[in-house]
Amino acid sequence: MTEDLEARLIGIIEIELRGQSGNDALTLGTDDSMETVAEWDSLAFMGVYTAVNQAFGIDPDFDDAVHYTAVASLRDYLGTVIG
Repeated sequence: MTEDLEARLIGIIEIELRGQSGNDALTLGTDDSMETVAEWDSLAFMGVYTAVNQAFGIDPDFDDAVHYTAVASLRDYLGTVIG
C-alpha cells in the first residue's frame, strides 16, 4: 500500500510542479523535498497542497501543511489520514 500511495503521490506532485514551472522533465523521488527541488517553491507549495488534498479527498488542518514540504513526510502523513 505504501508503495502505491507513494507512486500516486509522486505523480500528483510532479504534475503540479511541471505545470507551475514549465519543466516537463522534472522527476521526483522519495527523498525529494522543497529543499532539494528548485521548482518546489512557496508558490508551488500551495499548488501541491491543493492538488494532493483534492486527489485524496481530504481537508486537513492548516497545521498539517508542514507535511507537504517533502515526499516522504507527506506519504507518511497520508498513510495515517487515509489509512
